[in-house]
Amino acid sequence: MGILTDPNSKGRTKLAVLLTKYYKPLSWLAYLSGLVFLLVLPHPLYNAKTYFSENALLPGLVTSSYNEDRAAMRYHTDLVEENKKYPGHAPFPWLVAQFKQLGLEVYQQQFSLTYPLANNSFTGTNVYAILRAPKASSTEALVLAAPHRPPNSPHQSTDAGIAVLLSAAKFFRSQIYWAKDIIFLVTEHEFLGMQAWLEGYHGVSYGEGVLMAGELPARAGSIQAAVNLELSSEFPTHLNVKIEGLNGQLPNLDLVNLVNRLAMREGMHQMFQGVEDHSRPDSYTGYMRSLKTMLNMMASQATGVPSGNHGLFHRFGIEAVTLEGVTVRSKRRAPADFHTLGRIVEGTFRSLNNLLERFHQSFFFYILTSGSHYVSIGLYMPMFGLLAGGFVFTAVGIWFKLISTEDAKEGLKDENGEKIHKLPVVIPPNITKVFPLLIACHCLGLLASVLPSKAADVGAAMSLSPEESIPLSLAAFTLLLLLLPVISRPRLAIPQSCASLCQCLVCLELSALAGCTSLSNISLAVLVTIPYLPLAIAVKPSKSIVRVLMAVYAILCNPLVLSGILTIIDTYRTFPGISWDVVLLRSMQAWQSAVMFSVVDSYIYGNVLYSMATVFLLPLWIVLYLIVFSEEEPTEIKEENMKKMQ
Repeated sequence: MGILTDPNSKGRTKLAVLLTKYYKPLSWLAYLSGLVFLLVLPHPLYNAKTYFSENALLPGLVTSSYNEDRAAMRYHTDLVEENKKYPGHAPFPWLVAQFKQLGLEVYQQQFSLTYPLANNSFTGTNVYAILRAPKASSTEALVLAAPHRPPNSPHQSTDAGIAVLLSAAKFFRSQIYWAKDIIFLVTEHEFLGMQAWLEGYHGVSYGEGVLMAGELPARAGSIQAAVNLELSSEFPTHLNVKIEGLNGQLPNLDLVNLVNRLAMREGMHQMFQGVEDHSRPDSYTGYMRSLKTMLNMMASQATGVPSGNHGLFHRFGIEAVTLEGVTVRSKRRAPADFHTLGRIVEGTFRSLNNLLERFHQSFFFYILTSGSHYVSIGLYMPMFGLLAGGFVFTAVGIWFKLISTEDAKEGLKDENGEKIHKLPVVIPPNITKVFPLLIACHCLGLLASVLPSKAADVGAAMSLSPEESIPLSLAAFTLLLLLLPVISRPRLAIPQSCASLCQCLVCLELSALAGCTSLSNISLAVLVTIPYLPLAIAVKPSKSIVRVLMAVYAILCNPLVLSGILTIIDTYRTFPGISWDVVLLRSMQAWQSAVMFSVVDSYIYGNVLYSMATVFLLPLWIVLYLIVFSEEEPTEIKEENMKKMQ
């Protein structure tokens, strides 16, 4: 802190003088270096191959004896027939009967959801069976789960996954080496069912309390790990491992390595982010594939939306992954079968059964460039330090520049010709003038955070659904913010000669926001830093064409506009062969759905993306946008400040 509080301009250190004069070049240099660093991370020279840190897992050490593949085929055939009897719902009577035939403890849980943005309610049911450990008391447990999707679901069927779950339950029931309870769980309504079951199991409630989880009739031990199955076919060619959890949380890397190692041992090709590992990652093609995989993971993690039901376990300290079966039509990739899938599940649970304590040795913070290579927190944090370092350089440089004006008055003399001695200056002048502006901008951010619920009520009175009224209200609110520079009453503008001070305070708050976010969700921190750091560095009062260009870039950085741009990019990447008019139409629909999901997820699951964008990021954007349209400082003051700095 000495560099920030040293008021003696004459004795100022060389580092302080360097930051004062060259903070902009240093900020741009650090930013460009961070971008280059980010692009080289996928190369094998700058990442490491995955390895096991927990020796107790012992993957593949024992001989697999799974032999219930015929039972899995029978379960799959019967489940398809039962689904026809219960359209739109899971065949719970049949599932309960199958678990009871295996001699397991079978229970059901009822839950309901009061839709937070409309007067609608939904109900659902979860079924779970408990296999008590014969060699230990019920102190620890493992979970094998699968979501049920009816035939009319827009998602791929999970009947094959439920069939594997039932066959695994039948096989596990006959074994005597289990030291942990095993819970077999079939949920309904995707994330809702899993969230309700976890809340009921742990006796807590998250979100806004709109999800009412029923009491669980019975529990097992403390859950150590969980595996979620999303198998749509009995003959997948690849096993895609999903790891992203709620708010960007990730499972322990040892669990990911365990599943990949066992899949490789059984001769099944593994995937990550839907991309198969390249045989030569150091080649150009291999690098581009690793780069694509890394960017896909960062995009998925930044949203804070779980990539599967496993992502809801992480907030409870439970390591979990989702195993998705992918079928690729290729003669070089032989399909697997129920026998292979069952052996992978058996090997995973036998390794987890060996754990003497919770996962703790391997990494919890990492980026995967492929299924077998990772970037640890010790490698990507220096990259982010360079990328976001411009916030700190700019804030410190402007801070020194502002207090140097007051330091120069040390040489003034009074009427008697005696030198005036002033108290040391550590705070820039006029700092109190910008506080009302900052408070007003943050109040606008709070208004945006509570706007969806109010917009849904107004929309209901106008016969508009929440899916229509909320995006429209947010778009209208954004348009109002864009018109702030031309609105006379109420007037919200940068105080005269305070543009640099506002820029300094915004950079300080952005650096704190990016730094805190990077500790839990590095992808979201990078996604925010890349567009906002150039704006924070380059923003200044200007005229003519410079103001127009700066205003256009600032508008593109608006959180709502930025989400629309990212939606267009994602739509074009997903559907590369369609025309641009279709891309824009689908992007508009996808953006509308994304806005609704971010709002609803904050109410039900506690996703922080919408709250972060409105409460923290939007107010800072408003200040930067207003700086573009603020009045320039007089030329005489600029020249005087430059002389005093020298």
